[in-house]
Amino acid sequence: MTIDVERARRETPGCANVLHFNNAGAALMPVSVLAATTDYLALESQVGGYEAAGREAAVLERVYTASAELLGCDPDEIAFVETATRAWDMAFYALLFAPGDRILTARAEYASNV
Repeated sequence: MTIDVERARRETPGCANVLHFNNAGAALMPVSVLAATTDYLALESQVGGYEAAGREAAVLERVYTASAELLGCDPDEIAFVETATRAWDMAFYALLFAPGDRILTARAEYASNV
């Protein structure tokens, strides 16, 4: 798959102001993400958080379905969480360890994951 860099820059207004290399932590938002987020927050402010989530459940379900198709797995094998650190935490603490087990890590591992 080829990335159309010029299109991505046009769709991401922040690219005009900065060279942003912290994409793993907090990428610049393209216009479509900003619009979807703003629209959702506006809906939530009008009807409440639980009601907004219920109204948008089908949209969220499509995200899981599309992601599963992209990755070649089932939607119930996909998990979206707040941060990569939270995902690591959930996966790591789901493992059962016993006395004497060894955990190997790298020097470059992100500090909050160690």
